[in-house]
Amino acid sequence: MRSLSIVPKIIVFVGILSSMLAPAVARAENQNPAKAQALARLQEGNAFLGQGRATDALSKFTEAYRLFPSPKLHYNIGQAHSLIPGHEAQAYESMTRFLTEAVDANPQLRSGAETQRQQLRPKVGLVSVTADPPDADLIVDDVNVGRVTPAPMVLGIGTHRVSLKRGEAVSGIRTVTIAGGETLELALRLSAGPPVAVVLPPVVPPAMGPPETGRTALPRSGEVVQSAPTTPVAGYWTWQHELGVGLAGLAAVSLAVGVIEHVRYFGKADAFTSDGCGTSDLSAHKDCASLKSQFDSAHTWLVVGYIGAAVLGGTSGYLLWLAPTDPSRAGPVASVTSGMTANFEGRF
Repeated sequence: MRSLSIVPKIIVFVGILSSMLAPAVARAENQNPAKAQALARLQEGNAFLGQGRATDALSKFTEAYRLFPSPKLHYNIGQAHSLIPGHEAQAYESMTRFLTEAVDANPQLRSGAETQRQQLRPKVGLVSVTADPPDADLIVDDVNVGRVTPAPMVLGIGTHRVSLKRGEAVSGIRTVTIAGGETLELALRLSAGPPVAVVLPPVVPPAMGPPETGRTALPRSGEVVQSAPTTPVAGYWTWQHELGVGLAGLAAVSLAVGVIEHVRYFGKADAFTSDGCGTSDLSAHKDCASLKSQFDSAHTWLVVGYIGAAVLGGTSGYLLWLAPTDPSRAGPVASVTSGMTANFEGRF
C-alpha cells in the first residue's frame, strides 16, 4: 500500500520532467511542427494513463499517431487498450504491430511488449481466414475490416459474425465463438454453399510468471513512450483507492477515540453520582466541579469520535466504490505498476 506522500513526489517528478523535455520540444517545434504536436499529445496521454484514465489516454495516443504515425506509438496505444474492458484484441494487435514495425525500439521496451502480449494471449483467439475470392473484403461484426491478409485475425472473447463481401455479393455469415487461447482456421466463399470452418484444438500458452523488473532506462531527447507494465494481482491503484484507504484509517482512529471516551464517560458519570454530586449546587463537594467538567468533556469527545468515524468511514467506502474495478478480474490485463513509474524510451 502506498502512502499519500507519493502524490507530491509525483508532482515534483512531473515538474522536473517537463523542464527536462522543454528544450527537446522546442527543437522539435522548429524542425517538425506535426512531430511537436504529436509529442505534446503523447505526454498528455501518458499523464492520463498514470491516473488510470485509459479512455482519455487512448484518445491522446490515437491523435498523436494521426499527427505523426510513428510505429513506436503502437506501444502506448496497446497499453491504453489493455486497461479498457473488452479491448483485449485491440491491445494484442497494437503490441504485435509495435513488435513488427518498431524494429529499432529499445530492447527492454520490446521485451515488455512481448511479455504483455503473452499475458493477453489467453484472452483472445487467432483466426486465420482463407477467402474465395482472395480480393474480397472481410466483414467482422458488421464492420468492414478490409482485405483478408495472411496474418491471423485477432478476436476477443465472445461470439463474432464473420463474412465476405465484394461489390454487391455477400457470403453467408459464419459465427465464431472465442473462449480464449484458440487458434482457428476459417474458409469463406462468395460462391454458393455454406462456408467451411476447420477448428484446431485450442493452443493455450504456458502460464507466465511475473515479468522481470529492471532499471528504468534514462530518457533520450525527443523520446516519450510509457514504461512496460507489470500485472498486479489486485488490479491497479488509483487516487480513489489511496484516499479511500487513508480515510478508512482515520475513521478507525476516530472510532477508537469514541470508544475510549465512551468508557471514560461512564466512569466519570459513576464517580459523579457516587460522590453525591447530583444536586444543582456543584460546590457541595470539592471534586464535583472537576468531575462535571471531565464528564462533559468525555461526552463531547465520544460524540465527536462516533460522528467522525461515521463520516470518514462513509466517505472512504464511497471513494472505494467509485474507484476503477480490478481489471484482472473484469477481463483486461492490468498494465499499471504499483510503483507508478514512467519510462521514456523509443524514437518517433
